[in-house]
Amino acid sequence: MTTSSRPEAHSPTLRFLPETIHIGRQLRTYCDARFKTIGLTLARGQVLLHLEEAKGRLPQGELTALLEVEHPTAIRLFDSLQALGYLERCPGEPDRRSKDIVLTDAGMALANEVRAITDEILSRVMKGIPEEDVAVARQVMANIASTLAAL
Repeated sequence: MTTSSRPEAHSPTLRFLPETIHIGRQLRTYCDARFKTIGLTLARGQVLLHLEEAKGRLPQGELTALLEVEHPTAIRLFDSLQALGYLERCPGEPDRRSKDIVLTDAGMALANEVRAITDEILSRVMKGIPEEDVAVARQVMANIASTLAAL
């Protein structure tokens, strides 16, 4: 029996998360295409966005956790952005044994450009959706996140 022949397969409740996942993939694909116009991948853009939000500096481990990638993947991202002159590794603050990832001036300028592109995309995607609907959707997503955390 195929999935579509089950009556519950068309339930709005059961379709909500798969549809949300699909929208997330569409957004990532679109952002990746836009970032490529300025010579970045989505992953590299996310590194810059996290650093820009943190005023240009984060401990390497914290940035890796924010990216939700494995350590070797994060190191490759950091290495590639460092080779391009967008970031550098410095002794950590306050623990100098750790490493901080720091945006260079060129990296901060590019991060600001990535932020502008991201803000423009999000504004266009959300245009026309009433704030009340967004508030309800955010509450639903918070409830789902809470349920997942408790599993």
